[in-house]
Amino acid sequence: MIKGKRLGYVLSWIGIATMMGYSQEKASEYVAPSEAVPRGKAPKVQVQLLNPGEPTKRYAVIFSQGDEAFSGLLEFAEKYNVTSAHFTAIGALNGATLGWFDPKRKMYKKIPIEGQHEVIGMSGDIALYQGKPVVHTHMVVGSPDGTTRAGHVLGAYVSPTLEVMVTVDPISMQKRFDPETDLTLSDPVLK
Repeated sequence: MIKGKRLGYVLSWIGIATMMGYSQEKASEYVAPSEAVPRGKAPKVQVQLLNPGEPTKRYAVIFSQGDEAFSGLLEFAEKYNVTSAHFTAIGALNGATLGWFDPKRKMYKKIPIEGQHEVIGMSGDIALYQGKPVVHTHMVVGSPDGTTRAGHVLGAYVSPTLEVMVTVDPISMQKRFDPETDLTLSDPVLK
């Protein structure tokens, strides 16, 4: 009788631990917008101003092998005091994490990209939120078989290069927090 109760307790604990592991696994498939921030480094990034003396500046921001592009774009925005910009890019990656925004959960579902992929297109913007620049970017990547995957960029590791063409506008763009989605959204009314 006592062995039966112990076995029941052990099986209950195994069930609870399994369910906790499953829920943690499922939770790790998602990331909150506030946690979707750059975490890598881009020590090899090179920047060139393409049109000196113009009020609307254009930069070539070139990433090299191993640079993390999302972090590097934020570092670029901070270093060059970018308060409003838009950009496009092409190149290649060896690993990335993209995201699909789930409005019911108010979280990004992670889309892991493993191995070498072509960056078919990347576009985004830079604006100010609470006085600091924030980067918002999406990309489409191509697999060796020509299939594509796409989403919001959470992390992207360059291999061998990523060429980002950035246009910096002379007027600042602001973002505001939207409590309905938990996202920071562009707000042209804010000054």
